[in-house]
Amino acid sequence: MNSSLTQELSAKGYWPAVAEEYFQQEKYSRAVELCQIRLAENPDVISGRIVLAKALFKCGQFDVSEEQFRKVLQKDPENLVALKYMGDLIFRTGDTARAFLFYERVQKLDSHTSGLSSAISEKPIPETKVLTLRKGEEKSSEQLDRLREIPFHTETLGDLLLAQGHPRLALRVFREIAASGKSPKLIEKIEMIEEDIESKE
Repeated sequence: MNSSLTQELSAKGYWPAVAEEYFQQEKYSRAVELCQIRLAENPDVISGRIVLAKALFKCGQFDVSEEQFRKVLQKDPENLVALKYMGDLIFRTGDTARAFLFYERVQKLDSHTSGLSSAISEKPIPETKVLTLRKGEEKSSEQLDRLREIPFHTETLGDLLLAQGHPRLALRVFREIAASGKSPKLIEKIEMIEEDIESKE
């Protein structure tokens, strides 16, 4: 939902849009409260459940957030927002391989979803048991390096990382594959990524 449409629907009293405005204003507790009240009356409103799940995620209530996103996917298996957040939720647990299955589904459904790209090196949100908004400590470079560790290397994974806006990680994957056997196509891809990175620096 874009911002102008959200404001228009909110002004007309459409409650998922009102909740989305709370979310955009970082009033996550208010968004959660409104969604819970209205979903109790209308449990099939997917747009409202998505706002609820996103707000719970921002509050650090990851288990409950995942439960809500799974309910969305039961009704709408191709919901891009739910798939992307499921990837983020699973990625933060360290299960990189399973997380990338969700990111790959997003990429296959819409290869232009740059707005849904995930910052793989970003610090995880601290988990909380209550609805509080806490800012976690900055991660050390060593911890960030651990987040960047990739347990498997395939060309498909490299392509996915590249499409999601992570050229350096993709380059690392391609270099690892190229080291085990020469492939003119792969070497050409590596050179193109290197040139692109250099041109942006």
